[in-house]
Amino acid sequence: MISKQGSIRRNPTCRLHFAGLRRFPRKDFVAEVLVQDHEGWEVPVESLDFSPSGMFLRSNFLFEVGEVHNLIFRCPEGEEIFSVRAQVVRVENQPPATEEGGVEFIPGMAYEFLTHEATKKQRLMGLAARV
Repeated sequence: MISKQGSIRRNPTCRLHFAGLRRFPRKDFVAEVLVQDHEGWEVPVESLDFSPSGMFLRSNFLFEVGEVHNLIFRCPEGEEIFSVRAQVVRVENQPPATEEGGVEFIPGMAYEFLTHEATKKQRLMGLAARV
């Protein structure tokens, strides 16, 4: 029996794209977001995109992957306020070494929503449909 050994590329030559792997597509979504930690500290940031399962926040102040926060934001076209628990799942703190001109690097954090409440999930799905 012949075994084929694969190799893992430790230093990818291109930036990862998650378009085929995401549960929901991301949509452009610019809103002020208040990140609140368990001690009550609040950091105002701005969102870049949104889906019913999470959002990416533009920020030079970065938390660690795995940290859990409350994200508080307002629907851009209305008065509806959202408050949802979310966990940092990715931190973008520097451009990839192979990044070439034409793509602007934006530091920030990707959050995954942790809500299991049906009503909150429905509200997030409704917001995604309106964005």
